[in-house]
Amino acid sequence: MTTTVNADTVVGGAIVTGDASGQLGLQAAGTTLMTLAGDAVTFNKGIAETVYTLTGTELDPANGTIQFKSLTAPVTFTETIAAGESIVFQVENGATHTIIWPPVTWVTSSGNAAPTPTEKDTFVFWKISTTLYGAYVGSYV
Repeated sequence: MTTTVNADTVVGGAIVTGDASGQLGLQAAGTTLMTLAGDAVTFNKGIAETVYTLTGTELDPANGTIQFKSLTAPVTFTETIAAGESIVFQVENGATHTIIWPPVTWVTSSGNAAPTPTEKDTFVFWKISTTLYGAYVGSYV
């Protein structure tokens, strides 16, 4: 569905606002949730995401940018992260089962060295150009 916005327009219960400068807004229940002005999007409320439980081995932001995997065996991860995309990835049982990561440039205080997993760990992966970067955030309980 395409709607041209020249003034306030109701679309599916939400109000889409627009002005002569090209600034757009999205309102619900009288509250502005977000605005788009030029190339900047401003969110005025929180962003909620679904946590994806990874069933396979491919790290793919299309599944969501927060992912979780509980290991039951050794694993070799692959990735389809494009430039500019990122994911937060929690892994359980990493100390018990061997993890083989895709080619990653690890960002650590000791240089490009893969971290040693514990039983419950959080990682962040992002890609710039064709380089996948990874950072170990830490363990959790």
